[in-house]
Amino acid sequence: MRVNDEAAQLAAAFLQFRRYRSKILPPEIFGEPAWELLLEIFIADANGLPMTGAIVAQRGAVPGAVMSRWLKHLTAAGLLIGDGSGNLDDELTLSGRGMDAIETIIGEARNLKDSFLMPSHAQI
Repeated sequence: MRVNDEAAQLAAAFLQFRRYRSKILPPEIFGEPAWELLLEIFIADANGLPMTGAIVAQRGAVPGAVMSRWLKHLTAAGLLIGDGSGNLDDELTLSGRGMDAIETIIGEARNLKDSFLMPSHAQI
């Protein structure tokens, strides 16, 4: 996966880590298809690639019906731009609100990482 900017690289690392943990621990204890959907779309956008619910469902081993419900919910919440019908084959993009939210979360993750690299945390 080629990722064009630092925020998208962090998002890709989040996804890789999430999928790795399911190899070590039972995958049924994890379940955030909406978060994975938002991250996948964020990364695809950074790379100028199309993304659909079907692709995300396959990559995250999420049943199509579950992904469809999340597509409807996230569109209604104003985080995704799509037709709102839950069609897994529609090309998806984050809304401005969705993009701002993901960038804010990733920025905070970066800040947290940087704060733990500071000498004051060395004794923790």
